[in-house]
Amino acid sequence: MRLLTWPAAALAVLLAASQAPAQTGSLEDRVKALEMKEEEKAKPGGGGDAVGAYFDDGFRFKTDNGSFEGRIGAYAIVHYTSFPRFNEGDGYTENFSIREAGAELYGRLWGAWEVYVRPRVMPGGTDLYYGWVEFNKWDCLKVRAGLFKEPYSRERLEDVKWMDMPEDSILSIMTPGRYLGVMIHGSPLDGVVNYAVGVFNGNGVGGDENSDKDIAARVSIRPGAKMESDIIKHLSIGGSLTWGKAESDNVTPFEFRSPGTGTIWNGNTGSAVISSWENNDTVQRLGADLSWNVGPVSLKAEMSAFKNKVEFNDSDHETFRAKAWYGQVGFWLLGSTRLDGHRPDIKKPLFGDKGGFGDVQLIGRYASLRMGDTYEEHAGLGGSRSVTEWSVGVNYYPNAYVRVSVMYVNYRYDREDSRRLFTANGHRLDREDALIVRAQIDF
Repeated sequence: MRLLTWPAAALAVLLAASQAPAQTGSLEDRVKALEMKEEEKAKPGGGGDAVGAYFDDGFRFKTDNGSFEGRIGAYAIVHYTSFPRFNEGDGYTENFSIREAGAELYGRLWGAWEVYVRPRVMPGGTDLYYGWVEFNKWDCLKVRAGLFKEPYSRERLEDVKWMDMPEDSILSIMTPGRYLGVMIHGSPLDGVVNYAVGVFNGNGVGGDENSDKDIAARVSIRPGAKMESDIIKHLSIGGSLTWGKAESDNVTPFEFRSPGTGTIWNGNTGSAVISSWENNDTVQRLGADLSWNVGPVSLKAEMSAFKNKVEFNDSDHETFRAKAWYGQVGFWLLGSTRLDGHRPDIKKPLFGDKGGFGDVQLIGRYASLRMGDTYEEHAGLGGSRSVTEWSVGVNYYPNAYVRVSVMYVNYRYDREDSRRLFTANGHRLDREDALIVRAQIDF
């Protein structure tokens, strides 16, 4: 029996060898070849570079190995504004307007680099709204360079698509906007702390008129970021500041204009001799804000202080000061939510799988701004020194990508005879109101 076992074993080995695929080279060579293949796949753009496309909050595409992903989106916002108290003779015209429309281009490379470009169209023409490059491999430390908003004021930092009302509060006129600059920011401690520090030209989207740069910094804290309870999970308390130098002649440090109506409530009234002045010294802002989202309820509040040095008639140096604040409350009727800087989460969208209606959000806001009479006393400007605003709004979202809003806003100005404003027809302008309707779509 043993003599028959050896030939059978040899025959089995030969048959297995004849059916196995042929392999060449030593074992060491084959292992090295496999290692080189894996290294090639791990390189950016190497191996696994097939691209998949899908729709999710815009048209998205991504390589199989995750080395690149991108998104293309677009949005359009149309407004209709009506003025119940005044007419064309007073200089107020009811009209439809394209508030703005634009495209969004986003790309991310190798899990570390991002680029974002957003051109837009407005009634006054076209411009580049955002354009920046960012290194953000780590959540706790990111570096951004390009055109974007200074990190100041929670209200101003909100995207125009996610504004709670069609127009911002009166506080927004004294906050900075988009500037060219460099910023370091991040969210250490799993999002409990958010910070941003940047250096900016401080002169809008163009170049700068001097070598001095503006510094902006912001810190916000979410004490309940790691908690499961919704009571304080989305409570955020923040503070911001800016410091820089201005260099401009015969212009006010910010435009004294109401956002909802466009009314200029302080300036050259024609009743006094206007003296020259220079804004050629420091400009400072200091602000604090709060945002608290608990289920369908949202509470927001903010205050901001402004100060700048002014030289009148090439000799007198004076300080101009202004302060503003607002408080706001919102409520979703059917339980939806929206966190700061995010698209709303509509629980039961219209025509969705759950067969819902969408959701309706009710918003109420009160705001106030008061400023000193520095330009009145030393330059001859005139008009109101204070503005109070109260506004109510209704936002209807059939889904997270479509919005129809109605806002009523009322502004009240100083009623002293010496400060009273008048329309083109000579009507008193102690107060004014506007009805603003917004229709919006974005993806």
